[in-house]
Amino acid sequence: MTTDIPPLPAPLAALAGPREQVVDEHMFRLTPEARWRTTFRLQLFTAAGLRPVAIATQMPSVGEGRSLANAAEECAAVVWRQYCPDEPEPPVWVEVMVPDDESSLPSRSPQLVTFTADRAEHTLHGPEWLSVSSADIDALVGRPVDLTRGNGFIAPEFEPDPESTYAARLVVWLPRPTPFREDGCMAAGVPWWRRFGRQLVPCRRGRDCCWYHGGDWQKVTRLAIRLAEQAKADGISFDDTVSYVLDHPEARRLTEWEREALDSLLVDTIRPYAPWPRREGYNNGQHRAQAMLDAGVRRVLVERYNDQ
Repeated sequence: MTTDIPPLPAPLAALAGPREQVVDEHMFRLTPEARWRTTFRLQLFTAAGLRPVAIATQMPSVGEGRSLANAAEECAAVVWRQYCPDEPEPPVWVEVMVPDDESSLPSRSPQLVTFTADRAEHTLHGPEWLSVSSADIDALVGRPVDLTRGNGFIAPEFEPDPESTYAARLVVWLPRPTPFREDGCMAAGVPWWRRFGRQLVPCRRGRDCCWYHGGDWQKVTRLAIRLAEQAKADGISFDDTVSYVLDHPEARRLTEWEREALDSLLVDTIRPYAPWPRREGYNNGQHRAQAMLDAGVRRVLVERYNDQ
């Protein structure tokens, strides 16, 4: 009796071949000048005449910094420049996200990530993901590959999180966004004339270019601020404010996009480092900040820490 062996996905079949492991760095860190701070296990496999294969493994639930998914371009480019700068193509890049033993996160299939490469600058953009199996990865490099986080993993020491609160901030003073992966409708930076011009002539209509521009942020932000302030006045804690707001009758009457946007402001909170221009950048939320600047939104609900 024979068993049919499923063929490799087309992108992998053309790249498969026996390789040797030349790097197994359990706590690989991006260089200090990199855009993001993150750690992961890096395994690199090479062979003459074949593109290198890099397997990046991360345990995001324990706080390894920027996730591989969100920093794919930077992580792969740094490995390309550091380990194989003479190669005309970047390494074949495979991301593996493993939950820790106590995590409630579901297991996710390994992902083959392809990019558009600038060979002269050794930079990457336009990532696209394809789910692959562990067997696919073994076939790609011609040997079994350990897809665990590895024995050399050093778990970060957790510090108590500072107490958070919701606060309303003037959108025009938010840090300069640097959106990525939405090049078609999000130009880098928002000049002063555009910031203040939109404040004078706001735009309430949604656009079909992307989710971020897809609805009326004016309406959503006003409701989020008002209900969050009402929750605080009623003695509701930060953690309980989400259900307080989303269960409110006014929130239940929102459209699907508006309710999703409201939820994002409370759960996937916007977290600028500090009001512009003292320190540029965001821990989270720069795409929504860009969309609000484009729409001329006056104030937005952000998350801040009580010690800020």
